[in-house]
Amino acid sequence: MTVVDLLYATPSVFESTRERTLLGLSADQHRPVRFHAKVARDVLPIRLALQALGQLIWQSDEWNSEWMGGLMDPLITVHPDRVFFEAFSQDQSSYGMVIVDRSCFEPEGEVRCGTTNVDFTAWLWAALAEMRSSRETHLRVGAEGFEVRTKGAGGRFEQKVEVPDEWVRGFLQLQGGMAMPGTKLTVRPVDLLSAVRYLTFTKAKVSPRALRYVLTPGQDAKLVLEPWEHEVPLRGATHGATEPRTVRTWGRRRLRLLEPLLPYADKVDIYLKGRALPHFYGVHLGPGVRFVLGLSGWTANRWTGTAGMDLLLEPERDRGLTERVLGLLRERVHASTEEVAQALGVSKAQAAGALAALCAAGRAIFDVEARSWRHRELFTAPVDLGRLYPPDARREEAERLAAADAVKVTSETTRETRKVRKLPTPEGAVVREVVYRDWVVHGHVGLQQDVELVLNDEDRLLFGRCGCEYFREHLMNQGPCAHLLALLRLAKVRRKELASSVPASAEALVVSAAEAAARRPRNADTDEDTEADDTEALDEDGGDDDNR
Repeated sequence: MTVVDLLYATPSVFESTRERTLLGLSADQHRPVRFHAKVARDVLPIRLALQALGQLIWQSDEWNSEWMGGLMDPLITVHPDRVFFEAFSQDQSSYGMVIVDRSCFEPEGEVRCGTTNVDFTAWLWAALAEMRSSRETHLRVGAEGFEVRTKGAGGRFEQKVEVPDEWVRGFLQLQGGMAMPGTKLTVRPVDLLSAVRYLTFTKAKVSPRALRYVLTPGQDAKLVLEPWEHEVPLRGATHGATEPRTVRTWGRRRLRLLEPLLPYADKVDIYLKGRALPHFYGVHLGPGVRFVLGLSGWTANRWTGTAGMDLLLEPERDRGLTERVLGLLRERVHASTEEVAQALGVSKAQAAGALAALCAAGRAIFDVEARSWRHRELFTAPVDLGRLYPPDARREEAERLAAADAVKVTSETTRETRKVRKLPTPEGAVVREVVYRDWVVHGHVGLQQDVELVLNDEDRLLFGRCGCEYFREHLMNQGPCAHLLALLRLAKVRRKELASSVPASAEALVVSAAEAAARRPRNADTDEDTEADDTEALDEDGGDDDNR
C-alpha cells in the first residue's frame, strides 16, 4: 500500500448567486499551489469537462476486494500556459484529464505553479451543474481554505488514503501508454456519437463485444461494432496507412463518459496504440478546453494486468542524466524528446529513457495532445520504484530471448466455433452466426523446440505447453513461463482481425434448431417439449456487461 497524507484547511466550496459563481477548490497544504482567476471565456466547456471528470471518479460502483482505503482526490497542475486536472478511476480502467488554456482565465493576485491534490466530493461534482456562462465565474485553487457559510460545515481536516500499489502502478504505467507510438485519427463528433448511441440502446448479450477500427489505404477510417458487424463510417478520418490494418479495442461501454460532451465538441482526436492496448480520445470543446479520456484494453485486464506485456517497462536509469532532465523540465515546464536531447547534448534514445524513468517515478507526464513531456509530481515524495516495479525474472528472460532472435513461430492456425444468435438492433432483432476464434500458435523458443499457446478472441491465454523445468513444476498455476511469454509477445503482433459474425445461413439455422431441440427439456405431464430459445443464450460469464 502507498499511504497518501492529505491536509485541507477547509472543504472545497461552490457558491452560486444570480450574478456570480465561485468554484473554490481546497488544495493539499503539503503542496500549496495557488491559482485565483476569473473565467474569462468557455465557462460551459469547462463545466462539461469537469462534470465528465467527476463522472469518471464517482460513476463506478464495481466492487474491488483489494481496495481497503478511500478514493484518492484528483490532481490539479498549474503551469504558465495551461491548467489541467487529472483523475484515475478506482477500478483502474479509465483515466481522465481536463486541459484548459491559461488564456481562458484572468488571474487575480499571485499565481503559484505546481501540482497538488484538491478536495473533490460527489456533492461538488453535482453542484457543477449550477455553473452558467451568463454569470461571472471565478475559480480559486489554494491551500488557505475558504469561508464556510454553512453552520457546522467543518473546517481543517486531514485524511490518510491507503492506495493499493496496483493502482499507483496503473496510474504510472498510463504515462507509458500515452507515449507509445500509434495511429491518430481525427473524427467528427457526430460519427462517434452515433456509435455511442447505438451501444447505449442496443446491448449485446453475447461476445465478442469489441470495437474495430478499420484502416484502408486511400479511404476514410470506419468503426465496426461487434457482434452485429455494424459499420459506422468516420467521414474525413484520414490515417495515412499504407496497407490494410485493423485495430481492435475493448472497453466500449466507458465511451458513454464522452456522450454529454460530443454535442458541444468541435472534433475528436483518437489515439490508437494497438490491439487490446490503451486508446485515448481527445475531445476539443472550443479553442481553449480539451477533455482526454484514456481507456485500458479491457476492464478485467485494466492497466495493471499481467497478460505478458507491460505498458511501461522499468527503464535503465542513469541517475545523473535523469536529474538533469528533471531540472530542465522544472525550468521549461514542458519539452519534447528532441528538445531535451538537444539541450543536454545526449542522444534521443538516452533522453527518452530518462523521461520514461521520470514518468515511472511519477515526476513527469506525457501530454498526448501536444506530444511533449511536462513536469508533474504525482506525490509529495517520489514513489518507491523497487516496490512498484519488482524484478521479474520471467519477463527479463523473455526480453532476452526476443532480443537474441531466439523466438520463431512455426505454425499458427485459427480454430473456429460458430453459434447462431439473435442480436437486438434498433431496427429489430437479427439472426447472425457469431464466430468465436481461438488462435493456436506453435514455435521454437531458445532451447525449447515445442512451445504451444492458445489465445481466445480477446488475447487471453487459454492454454499453454512448454518443456522447461518451470512449466513442468508449476504448469500455469503461477502464470506462463518465460518461453510462453516470449512466444506470446511475438504472436500477438502477427494476428489478423476478422469479422466477428456473418449472416446466418439456412443450413446453420437448421443445425441450431436441431441442437436446441435436443437440449430442450420435456414436460413430464404432456410429453411435449417446453419452450426455449437458444438463440438468446448468454455468455458463460453472464454476458450483458458490454465489456465495460
